[in-house]
Amino acid sequence: MQISKLLVIVGDEDRYDPAIEQAVELALAIGASVTLAIQPAPAAQARHTDNLSRQKSLAKGFLDRGMHVEPEVRRIKPSAKALVKLARACDADLVILQAQVNGDVSFDLELMRLAPCPVLFARERAAPGQAKLFVAAPASCEDLDDGVANAEVVETARLISHARKAKMHLFSVYDQAALLRHSEHYSLAEIPSYETLASACKRFAAQLGVPNVHHHLIVGSCAHTLCAYANRCGYDTVVITSPHRAWQFATLEYLLASLTCSLLVVHAKARQQQLAIPRSQASRDPLVLSL
Repeated sequence: MQISKLLVIVGDEDRYDPAIEQAVELALAIGASVTLAIQPAPAAQARHTDNLSRQKSLAKGFLDRGMHVEPEVRRIKPSAKALVKLARACDADLVILQAQVNGDVSFDLELMRLAPCPVLFARERAAPGQAKLFVAAPASCEDLDDGVANAEVVETARLISHARKAKMHLFSVYDQAALLRHSEHYSLAEIPSYETLASACKRFAAQLGVPNVHHHLIVGSCAHTLCAYANRCGYDTVVITSPHRAWQFATLEYLLASLTCSLLVVHAKARQQQLAIPRSQASRDPLVLSL
């Protein structure tokens, strides 16, 4: 995987935007080209704005820093589908936009479900000088079987951390209550223990070359635990896979509403579509627990 084309989405108003700040930083670090697009909020559709002036100002801000910017600053409809269509058209490797601040996360959820590439929901950094990535792969021990998606999350996080010279820590949550709720493969007596899952997570991390000291299996409710750790420990970005399971949507909805840092959602191109892997395959896959 490589990140060479950024699609940066901004609003109509000329004010501070963390998406622009983080796009500039990343583009300079990796030499990526930038496509700019203005996507006004639905409520702003009827408000008069000087589109040409806004477009020139946006492009100039990037050009003055010596970056390659596509000459046309697009203007798209305020919908996730319009943004996804543009991302496909410009073959973007990463979409960057400001995280919603009004509590309505339906747009963000639809975007991360449909996007053909990773999406960074940018928030203002509390401590710009400290670059630390909180990598949730797998976010929950329920998702250990989603090995391809987890590996893509780690690979993307590595690219970002290398470009930003950032630290990267891998986290997973042992949520026994969730295992009980979602289990369809084993009886209550066969719910895997913390030690069993810790070993499985350790093997997964080792296969990806993540040192033990940088991998942590924590206990709690998945969404709340991930959010609390990231917020309290000063991480500036949480990296996680795009959702395709019910509990993943619930986790991401909570993170979008409650995180105080940026959220990078990684699209899994070759994700397994079934909720469970057949036993015959699981026995051959070292990343899948034999339950």
